[in-house]
Amino acid sequence: MTPETGHSREGLQQFFMDSIMELYCAEKIVGESYQNIKHGILSEKLKIILDNHYAIHLSHLERLEKIFKLHHETPRFKDCESFTALISEAQKHLEFFANDPLNWDIALILTAQKLAHYKIAAYSASAHLAINLNLCAEATLLAVDVQEEEEFIHNYLDELIHEFLKPFR
Repeated sequence: MTPETGHSREGLQQFFMDSIMELYCAEKIVGESYQNIKHGILSEKLKIILDNHYAIHLSHLERLEKIFKLHHETPRFKDCESFTALISEAQKHLEFFANDPLNWDIALILTAQKLAHYKIAAYSASAHLAINLNLCAEATLLAVDVQEEEEFIHNYLDELIHEFLKPFR
């Protein structure tokens, strides 16, 4: 191995752990944000779906903590500016519809979809990086998170979006 490839691999390993720290931050933000807004959800169906997804979110946190453990590191955050920006945007949308409960629920569904797509991209990128670094256990843990987010969108959010927007067609 040349010094260039050794340094490059070391850099990728650091990039991988930085990505895990950002995902950990994003998951913590999701959990806190959901706890702050769940009382405002009007639709019982939406509340059940998001409560179930919150349980999945907790599994994501556990898997990220396993990755930290595999690397003999304490779970910690690295600010994830892109995710923080998405949450900030979501809060503005929800504030805009604060006095319009039906549209507030619609904004929440669309926000959940944006956040899930972000998480799919971030988990998928980290899984591919783990594969490149021969981190098979980590890649598997991350791939499960990708699958769960994809199923959440496909099995729940897509249907809800159509259901909630039907009156506006």
